[in-house]
Parts: sequence; C-alpha cells; structure tokens
Amino acid sequence: MKLCSTLHHCRGFFLLLPVLAALTGCGMGTIVSGDGPASGSFNIAGVVHGGQQAVTGSTIQLYTAGSSGNGSIATAMITSTTVTTGPGGAFTITGDYHCVNSTDQVYLVSSGGNPGLSDPTTNNNALVLVDAIGNCSSLSTTPFLVLNEVTTVAAVYALAPFISLNTLAAPYFNIGATSTNSAGLANAFLDARLLADITTGSAVTYASGSNFSIQAPKLYALADAISYCVNSASSASTACTSLVSASTPNGGIAPTANTIATTLSIVQHPGNSKIVVPVWNLINAQAPFATTPLTQAPYDWTMTLTITGGGLNSPTALAIDATGNVWVANYNGGLSAFGPQGAAFNSTGYGTSTLAECFGLTIDTSGNIWVTNFEAPGSRGSISKFLGTSSGTPGTPVINTANSTYYFTDASIDFPTALATDTTTGTGFGDIGIANFASSSASVYNPTTKIFTTVASGDTSEAAGIAFDSSHGLWISNQGNGTVTHVSSSGTLLAQPSCCDGAEGIALDSNGNAWIANYSGGYVYASTPSGGGLADASGGGLSSGQPVGIALDAAQNIWVTDGDAGVITALGANTGLAVSPSTGYGLDASLSDPHGISPDASGNIWISDFGKNAVVMFFGLATPTVTPVRAAPTAP
Repeated sequence: MKLCSTLHHCRGFFLLLPVLAALTGCGMGTIVSGDGPASGSFNIAGVVHGGQQAVTGSTIQLYTAGSSGNGSIATAMITSTTVTTGPGGAFTITGDYHCVNSTDQVYLVSSGGNPGLSDPTTNNNALVLVDAIGNCSSLSTTPFLVLNEVTTVAAVYALAPFISLNTLAAPYFNIGATSTNSAGLANAFLDARLLADITTGSAVTYASGSNFSIQAPKLYALADAISYCVNSASSASTACTSLVSASTPNGGIAPTANTIATTLSIVQHPGNSKIVVPVWNLINAQAPFATTPLTQAPYDWTMTLTITGGGLNSPTALAIDATGNVWVANYNGGLSAFGPQGAAFNSTGYGTSTLAECFGLTIDTSGNIWVTNFEAPGSRGSISKFLGTSSGTPGTPVINTANSTYYFTDASIDFPTALATDTTTGTGFGDIGIANFASSSASVYNPTTKIFTTVASGDTSEAAGIAFDSSHGLWISNQGNGTVTHVSSSGTLLAQPSCCDGAEGIALDSNGNAWIANYSGGYVYASTPSGGGLADASGGGLSSGQPVGIALDAAQNIWVTDGDAGVITALGANTGLAVSPSTGYGLDASLSDPHGISPDASGNIWISDFGKNAVVMFFGLATPTVTPVRAAPTAP
C-alpha cells in the first residue's frame, strides 16, 4: 500500500454418500470421561467407502492425538477387540473405548480392506482413510460416520502441521501437538470440519449468500486423485505407484505408498512444479467426485476459506490474538473480529463511528486491540483502543480519560500508519510503537503512564511499517528515502541501510534480522541488526509492485502479501529463497489486493483482502506459531 507523498486524500492509490443401512461390526464397552462420571454405553456406526465403492475387511481404530510434540505418538483407544468393516463397508463400535479427558482430540482411521474388487482375499495395504472428529466428548453426538477420500483430504489439509508419518505399523501416521498448544490442535480439528461433513462424506455446502466459501471443486479433485489408489489391490498397483510419482516433489523424497503419505506430500508441497499438473492428470472420466466448474489443473493445491461480513470495509492490517481470534482494521472505518473458524463477532464490527482511514493494528500484551486513525481527529491522526476477548465485552472502545474521547493522540503523532507492541516492559503491558508517515520520527506510547515519547527523530521518512526487536529497540521502514531505520531502546541509531523501494511491512526473525516488503520494488529485503544486507529476495509470486504485508512463522519462514499479483508468497527461513511457485499461492482463490498477513497456532495463514472485502484463511500452510506474532516468532 504505497502511501503517496501528498498527504491529502493519501489513500487514492487503492483505486489503483447416501446414508447406508445394515450396519455390522464388533466391540463392547463404555465411554468414560476424565471430567466426570461415565456417560453411558452407546454405539458409533459408520461406513468406509473408496469413491462410491464399499470397503470391506478394513480395520477401524479410534486414536487420541499425541501431546508431546507436533506429530507425536497417538494413543489407540480400542484395545480389547478388533473392529472391521462388513458388508456395505459398515462398522459398529459398541464401546470399548473411553475418553481420558473429554477435550482430547480424536480421529478415526480405516486401514486396509477390499475396495469392492472381485478377489475376496484383497487387502489393499495402501488404503488409509481418516475422519477428524475433534473433542472426544463429541463422539456421543456423532453416532454415524463416513470415511472416504473427501474426509481424508479435509483432515490432511487442516492437520498437516500436526501429522508425522510412521512407516513401521498401521495406520502409518500420527497426529499430535505440544501439550502447550492444545488450543491450536483443537482449532485445527474444527478447521477440518469447515471442509468436509464427516457424517455424509461430502464437502461442506455453504448456502448462496453465506459469508463462508471454500474451494470445494479442488477438494473433490484431490479426493478423486487419490481414489484410484484407494480402489486398487495394493500399494504395488499402477494406480498407487502413479500416485506416489505424482506426489513426489521436484528434488524431494517419494512418499510411502499409502493414501495418507501421498496426500500429505501434495498438501505440504502445494505449488511444486512436479506435483500440481501430474496430480490433476490422475483424474479420469470415471472419477467419483464432481469437480465442476474446475475443468483443468489448479494453479496450486492450497485450500482456502474465504470469509465476508463482520463489518469488513476495505480491510488493511490484521492480527491474531492469544486464543486465535482474528482482528482486522478497515480503511473505511471500523474494527472487525472473527473467531478461529471465521465466525464474525457481530455483523457490523466495532468503532465505525470513531475510526477512520485505518492502516495499522496491534494487540498488546493484555489482549487489547489498538488501531490507527490516519487523520482523525483533526488533521494529524491518533490511535484508538478496544477491549479484547479477555474482557467480558470484546470490541468495546476505551475512553481516553485525559480528554474523554476515544482517541489517544499527541503532538508527536503525525499521520500514523502502523503499530507494534513491545512484548515486555516493567509495567507488564507493553509499549505501543507508532510509525508516522508525515514526520521524520516515530512515537512510543506507554499505556500505563499514558505518556507519548518521540523516537528516531530525524531518522524516518514517510514511515509505513514498524516492529520492536527483542531488546525493545525499533525497526521502522521508510517509503520516503528508501531506507529502514533501527534504533535502540534508548533511541540511539543502530543502522539505517539504503535498501528499499517503497518499504512497507516489516517483521523480525529469531536472529534479530529485519525482513522488509518493498511495495514499489516487488521484492523483500533482509537486514542484519547492524544494517548488513542479508538477502534480497524476489520470485515466488512477488510482482513488480505491491508487496505489502509480511510475517514470519515459528520455523522462520517468511510470508508476504502482494496486492498487485493477488497472491501470497512464501520464502524459506534465513535464505529468502522462494518456496511458493512463480505465480505465488492463491490465484485459485481469486484474491484481490491482499494486505495484512499472519500465521496462527494451528499453522494456518490468514490474510485480509482489501479488494474483496474479505478475510481468507489458507489451511495448514505454515508452522504453528504463538500469537500475537512478535519479534522472534516462536512455537506454541
């Protein structure tokens, strides 16, 4: 969002399967919750299908997700009997499992079996299908389940950051998270349910006019691609060896010949040139799931959820709070908020009568939301504060008791464009850093003392981005003179390299290096803390103009929005080498001027789309990251 040098009207640049009967199976027992008494004995029934073919003789197992790390060992819940599918692919679990904790995350796996082939001895060792169920307590309200390629693909998309492969024993994979990221894992299970209905085995259908939309044809296409291996005799079949070949990334390692490993490889390398078209080419006229209107290979195999409503009105900056809620500033006024699965807090947003020309947003260490007003009140601008979800009334504007208004302003503020929060101070709240477009300095506001301080005086020029480092110093990107400024916590100038062309968003890695999106230059520049050039990254979808937002995940991968190309770009940790394809990620989602960007604790990437009045979530594309994202992004 290159800000024009003429401040008046500065934002002008933006114009620029049916339910089956006859269930059979085995197993006895009672669900017991660690949170209370036994909940009684009841059955779970379902069917396993390969495409439209019933799978018989498939082993059914419930697992509790691991809690000792991403992809950690899961726990089998059915231990005293074996459950297999019978005629019609049907199964019944009559107890013989229990919930240690009602909030444990549970998934159902079908492995092996005969997918309707004439040889009754067939047992396809490549067949692995999964349902992402979620909280163990929800088993009592989900009595009928369908496992097929659609539910499997949905689960892999949402849970990819938490899956590890185990080639030594069925079911060949584990799902798990760290014990400190149970919320991120739980949200990822809920995310899978945004894509597939595990009671029908179909993609979720959102009604016309709904505020939600998914790329259902692409979901079905990937389900079609793996269906031929599912419906074959073994991993040695042509269908399975072809799937392995098509899901092996260029220069990478071939996945194990089963449907979980191959799907995971595709989802983890969604834009790889050796995967995109070959996977599509596996689909033929007998494919079990309709991909209309998708009639040719997609640009990539990413999967998105697009969200509208919630008061979105030309959204700009975006940040995610500690519990996974998404907060978005709107250029045309108002603050929008969404839950981790995209449900809007309300239909109109907050502060529509007080906010105007909002470019910047930050979440302080108490979970409060701060937003910039470019010109209001008067002609120099201000910042506004809103209560976060830790309060009983999130979104409530906070009155500045000094002047009984909803504005916090000072002579040091001069057309603010961006905000950042310092993570630790003596007060425990964290100072708020403010980039000023019209002055040659930045401002810092202490929420406890309510004092503004001028910093980097004479060292900024049309500042558009700001970030605190881990030593409480500040980095400021300057659009006016092609530099980036680094000052210490005491205000001493540490570095000011000439590096950039329309410097915009700025984010720091765990080594203290600053990564800067260059709006006018179409590249990302990286500087060491002392100002040395580290990387000058291009490609991966970065266009000749409009890289705007930038963020890093816990693996130090760099994520960038490019408004001109309508894509997001992924760059490798430390090197800045492009990971995304030359077209970037997201063309299938029809992005239009993406702006803010952030990873979350489930490994999703969230962006605000100024042109579409939307927020878009890319499922499982990143490494799970503590939110709000600060300097030196870390794993939950």
